[in-house]
Amino acid sequence: MFTKLGRILAVMAVLWGVMRIAMAVAVLMSDDPSWATVRYLGTKTTGQVIDQGLYTIIFGILVGVLTDISKSLFSIRDAKLNLVGNQATELEQTP
Repeated sequence: MFTKLGRILAVMAVLWGVMRIAMAVAVLMSDDPSWATVRYLGTKTTGQVIDQGLYTIIFGILVGVLTDISKSLFSIRDAKLNLVGNQATELEQTP
């Protein structure tokens, strides 16, 4: 359950970071970037927004890596449990 939630969080964080960077670039292209930055982005400079976007993307990537590790650990555990279960069944069937 937490692996799926982590994967959703990772995708949303990467998308949010990309959107923040795209918004900062769009504000830079406007007629008055200093006024538009405060109004649309809520910070003093577009550099802060780009930094926040990059940090958010890095956070999303790290959460994604952690969810991949979690998923692989669950599959290893399940494989071991199936192996142990199969050996126990074989022992019960031998006379």
